[in-house]
Amino acid sequence: MSVPAVRIPLTPLRLTALSAAYLLAHLFLDWISFFNEVAPLNITPWNPPSGLVMAVVLVAGARVLPAVWLALVLADVLVRGMPVGPGAILLSNAVIAAVYGGAALFLRIRFQIGPGLARRGDVARLLGVGAGAAAVVGALYIGLFTALGLFPWGQFPTMLLRHWTGEVIGIAVITPFLLVWGKRLPALLLSRHWRWPPPGRIAEAAAQAAAVGLALWADFGPLSSDRYEYFYILFLPLVWIASRHGLPGAVLGVLATQTGLLVAMQGVGVDADRMMHFQMLMLALTVTAQLLGAVVSDRWRSEAWVQERQTDFAHASRLTEAGEMTAALAHELNQPLTATMSYTRAARKIARRDGVSDQLAETLDKAVAQAERADRVMRSLRDFVRKGESRRDRLEVADLIADSLDLAGPVLRQKEVSAAADVPAGLPAVRGDAIQLQQVLLNLLRNAAEAVSSVPGGVVSGGVKGPQIMVSARIDADCVAVTVRDRGPGLSEIVERHLFSPFITTKDTGMGLGLSIARSILDAHGGTLSAQRLPEGGTAFRFTVPLAAAEQDREGDGE
Repeated sequence: MSVPAVRIPLTPLRLTALSAAYLLAHLFLDWISFFNEVAPLNITPWNPPSGLVMAVVLVAGARVLPAVWLALVLADVLVRGMPVGPGAILLSNAVIAAVYGGAALFLRIRFQIGPGLARRGDVARLLGVGAGAAAVVGALYIGLFTALGLFPWGQFPTMLLRHWTGEVIGIAVITPFLLVWGKRLPALLLSRHWRWPPPGRIAEAAAQAAAVGLALWADFGPLSSDRYEYFYILFLPLVWIASRHGLPGAVLGVLATQTGLLVAMQGVGVDADRMMHFQMLMLALTVTAQLLGAVVSDRWRSEAWVQERQTDFAHASRLTEAGEMTAALAHELNQPLTATMSYTRAARKIARRDGVSDQLAETLDKAVAQAERADRVMRSLRDFVRKGESRRDRLEVADLIADSLDLAGPVLRQKEVSAAADVPAGLPAVRGDAIQLQQVLLNLLRNAAEAVSSVPGGVVSGGVKGPQIMVSARIDADCVAVTVRDRGPGLSEIVERHLFSPFITTKDTGMGLGLSIARSILDAHGGTLSAQRLPEGGTAFRFTVPLAAAEQDREGDGE
């Protein structure tokens, strides 16, 4: 299960701030890692700025490369010293910025690698391309200064290996850490809802840190030998961390172990040759831990995806069962409904024959009309549920809204809620099933009435006079957009997230199918349904229905 990489849009102000922050971070990392340097190029056993370069270009793109080149030049001037003239310094750092920047852009564009390293294979691709880029940088960088006569060509392989080791361990440790934790850590620390982890998690983290410290003590403490052959013990705590916490834990554990390893080597006075040997072992440890962490994280994502699909299948199964029940119920109700219409028509004929009051005749006419409408609703719903089909008639939006408001009248009066329509004259016709679209509007009007009536004391959002529910229609490209706005309390974030999910409801007696069915009806019509919290309070539900095509208009006129 892959997750697309996240990109961070950069305005000029953000780019300037990021470049300044990067410049300071680069100089700081170069300063703290400048030890055990090998003259005359001042090659160090660990070069974390190379990892910082890869990370910042992966996140921000090519626009940050001038800041990368400037940081490299300033680091040579302020931290490392200038073993050659300014021209060679400018050229060599341009080569470094171009190669690492190109490698990062290749990963960013070709493999969509970005913050989080959440796609399958991201870690392996990053480490592989980073190692290749470090080799190219080393060959060009060392080759340039060898050609300038800083040391004989016979030392080229040794110097290249030293340089590559420091560069690639910097990329392998720093770049994954920044990509995984660069956004997560500040958000975690600055969150208003941050809480301490459970005591069990804290105890486990403390035990893992102690295990790393114990392994380092075994290698460099008073009981260690001059050969430092117990380095392999460090694999145990890092495998434990990666298997328990996935990639986030692995990159954090690797950084902590690398820091502890450098402190220990400095403390006991390991020479440069021995330090390079340890860094090669650390590179193997880093790759192992991060690949294991990536596999564990990918498995967690796959399990979460499977769980989500199982939930979706369960919902779909329940919705299918509800559809079958609805179809069966529509079939069972059809016969008594037909009988009701027959008796009502007969009563109307008898009333007219016997010359009863006009009020009774009018009431019976309304009863017949509503019974016929109920019959059409049941037939339409049965056809929609069973076959996924619906009628396609030419409909005037103004009539559709007016009829829906009339049908919703009893609910609005019961809730003591006012409603009005805003439909411009000459609005083009749409094509759809009138009964189903009325069902959508009735559902939205009923929800809006319940939302407005739920406000304590009847005080609506916005504090202004006028209709508490407004139904409006406007042309939107090749559709008509109908919006139902209410001045109720609005939607909470949790309700808004699951608004159209079936069987999700905040009502004590609701089934949670109204909005789900409404969206299905509109999907079948080629339209959409969405909801929005209004800044002034309340909610706006907006749905679209395609305009009737010219050919369909002609067919409708011919009929």
